[in-house]
Amino acid sequence: MKPNRLSMKKHTLRFAVILSALILAGCASTQSTTSSTSASSTSSTVSTEESGADETDSTGGAMNGTIGSVIEANLSFKNKDFYIDYSTEDTVKIDLSAPKEADGVKVSGSTVTITEAGTYVLSGTLTDGQVIIDAGDEDDVRLVLENASITCTTTAPIYAKNADKVIISLPENTESTVTDTVTGTDGNDALTAAIFAKCDLSVNGTGTLNVNANANNGITSEDKLKITGGVLNITSADDGLVGKDAVRIKDGTVHITASGNGIKSTKSEADKGYVYIGGGTVNITAEQDGIQAETSVLISAGEVNVTAGGGANGEQKTGNAMFGGAQSTTTDETLSTKGIKAEAALDITGGTVTVDSADDSLHSNDSMTVSGGGITIKSGDDGLHADNTLTIEDGTIVVEESCEGLEAIDLTINGGTIDVTASDDGLNATGSAVDGGFGTEGADTITVNGGTLTVNVSGDGLDSNGALTINGGTVYVSGPTGDGNGTFDCDGVFTINGGVVLGTGSSGMLKTPTTDSKQNTISVSCTGSAGDTVEVKDADGNTLVSAVAPKNFTNVTFSTPDITEGETYTVYVNGTEAASETCSGVVRGATGMGSFGGGPGNCVKI
Repeated sequence: MKPNRLSMKKHTLRFAVILSALILAGCASTQSTTSSTSASSTSSTVSTEESGADETDSTGGAMNGTIGSVIEANLSFKNKDFYIDYSTEDTVKIDLSAPKEADGVKVSGSTVTITEAGTYVLSGTLTDGQVIIDAGDEDDVRLVLENASITCTTTAPIYAKNADKVIISLPENTESTVTDTVTGTDGNDALTAAIFAKCDLSVNGTGTLNVNANANNGITSEDKLKITGGVLNITSADDGLVGKDAVRIKDGTVHITASGNGIKSTKSEADKGYVYIGGGTVNITAEQDGIQAETSVLISAGEVNVTAGGGANGEQKTGNAMFGGAQSTTTDETLSTKGIKAEAALDITGGTVTVDSADDSLHSNDSMTVSGGGITIKSGDDGLHADNTLTIEDGTIVVEESCEGLEAIDLTINGGTIDVTASDDGLNATGSAVDGGFGTEGADTITVNGGTLTVNVSGDGLDSNGALTINGGTVYVSGPTGDGNGTFDCDGVFTINGGVVLGTGSSGMLKTPTTDSKQNTISVSCTGSAGDTVEVKDADGNTLVSAVAPKNFTNVTFSTPDITEGETYTVYVNGTEAASETCSGVVRGATGMGSFGGGPGNCVKI
């Protein structure tokens, strides 16, 4: 149980209407589409277009003109985004140790400027120099890094100033390194990364690229940043990867150690500002957020491992806590240290996600949906938090450590396997106007329609500031040992209409379903200790439900479709009869007063 609070967390429900005319930023220009194999809107396959085709992903981060979920079928990758053998191509070779002018290449001191479309093979060492791409608006420039080393003490070592797209290719069995010292400028524009592009930027291949960003970000694109291969080792003074329009990772291995955010996309337009991971391996250790999107995040495949803010037991740092802000010496606010954060929608449809974060592990300022994959969480606050709706359709979710396990205004479980450990509430429906949020008053709901839910808490097990409804699935709750909280708690109507339910916990704030329920429930007083096996049997000795209690308990509440009126049911603890009750109505046995409902996120870890 927690007292209601007015502003323990910000509940910002951001919806943006798409601009009537989108401003095309950066150096990319619109071309006519020559050929395409884009998937239908219902497909989960990312389309791959021909080398010369334009991209057609204008709804990649939009839904009917408003900021919403990323639609994977609309996320196109051109063939040139993927690695192509360059040995048969006409290439220009540049020895960075002694660069010389050639077709499309100008050299001025230690500055190498590429001025035309083509494939350029870079090798050797460029000490305190810069590679600039300053080509035409419709030119594609491919940089093949063959054991190249580029270091610059005055600006960004690689600067894509103008092109339609720059592709960095990493051949097999090669290792290249890019290192900066300070944040450079180009007139009034700051070059805020060791590899900085004003146009679309793709990285592919199977070789290794080390980026030592001592000044600011590791790799930044002011348009889209795509990674389809390679091994990237990025150490950054601020953010690791930044794609202002979008960050898309389809394959490869990315290791990021960042003093700011690991991966970030910053545009707030309806078809921009999103992060997509559809394959590969991404390992992030960040002092602030692991992944941060101004609109949405979609993870559909691959492996994502995030440690944010030092992990669940990390210390909160101070600085400018504005969304996407870097640490400030003049503002004393807590920095955001969430694992994965989205402004509009966070969707996980596949892959494996492991997060250890000081703040919420998975967080959306609007909606979150899990429909597949495997998620393992350790959080210093909420495991999964959505300011509006949190829906679980499928997948496996294990919250190993949290203050509160799952939290939203509207929390719905339709399937999947969910295991929650929390020092406060396991599931918490809160955030509507009635408890100080910005949602609709009284809208807080927890609804379980299917799946398997296991909850082990010190606070309330399932806690709704509105309605609590169980229609199906399997629900086992090990509730609190103290009498200040309850195994089940709600301020609205509590109904059990189906499913298998077993709750063990304390008796002081006991809450049982109402007689509006469509399935019979029995609650009995009986005691047991941590590690005891609890079994419920019918008169014929058939076991209806059983579980091992992880904590001491003084009450057992159970409900299954097999409980019928007039029959007697017995609770056994470690094989010994502990309590017996005859079902004489929809709800039978011990009843209690219930608690006062939970506010958002007010807990102390124990």
